[in-house]
Amino acid sequence: MVDADDLVDFIDRRMRMSHVYQPLLLRTLVEAGGTATVRQLAIAFLAADEAHIRWYEDRIKKMPVPVLERHGVVVRDGDIVRLTAGALPIRERARVRAACEHRIQEFVGRRGLSVWDYTLSEVAPVPERTRYSVLVRAGGRCSLCHTAERPLQVDHIVPRSRGGTNDEDNLQALCDVCNRGKSNRDATDFRELDGIATDS
Repeated sequence: MVDADDLVDFIDRRMRMSHVYQPLLLRTLVEAGGTATVRQLAIAFLAADEAHIRWYEDRIKKMPVPVLERHGVVVRDGDIVRLTAGALPIRERARVRAACEHRIQEFVGRRGLSVWDYTLSEVAPVPERTRYSVLVRAGGRCSLCHTAERPLQVDHIVPRSRGGTNDEDNLQALCDVCNRGKSNRDATDFRELDGIATDS
């Protein structure tokens, strides 16, 4: 039987770490009273993932807040976002929450998990060797706009959300701007337009 002293000793002296996952999992279990589902643990990991939090902060500022402001539904003052309706009574909160939940489920039902496409690509990331080979093949330039001034990313020609694989012949180098613009909209192989030879 392990007690708190054993846990602290393990964490302080014997835990070998290549990431923050072990102490994060233990902390989450302690906060949950000792037991949690894998999904609860995953939600806690997501809440602690600063990179994802910053990505969502940027996303929120660029898209849903300005759109909802134009409709007069929310107002933003710096990092504070408020409903123009103010604090709703409990019954009204439940109605609005149910309406939001209905629209979310309806949308995800139509589009599937591709609505979270940027995260799905990390489930089976492009191997480092393959990534390096794709970037070298591109000569350090974006295959669409030809810039060498912006960071290059490895794009799935056939998007992952449409069954695309990590095979090298399905990968091309795009700058961060072109890759965001293409997103998962189509399967254009810009290497062919650029005259870069492919193995397919």
